[in-house]
Amino acid sequence: MTPNTVPSTRLDTRWRKYRGKVFIARGDNAFELSEVAAFIYKSIDGSRTIRQLGEGLAAEYDIAVEDAVSDIEELLTDLVAADVIDIRDL
Repeated sequence: MTPNTVPSTRLDTRWRKYRGKVFIARGDNAFELSEVAAFIYKSIDGSRTIRQLGEGLAAEYDIAVEDAVSDIEELLTDLVAADVIDIRDL
């Protein structure tokens, strides 16, 4: 995974906000997302790269872009392993 990787959500993955918490689910598996992870997940549109997502995250939370990119790569690694998103390289 690189800053030029493009994540996309899967059509069979659902997200829902319940009692102030955000959950994503696919099949019988559900995951609670932190506020930052939910912001990232909801920003995935299938066209923006990790770098572009990182720029948005950095602006929203006033952090360095490189830190944001690193955090996004870590989250997406977990989401790919859980089979709730797809990725492709440019």
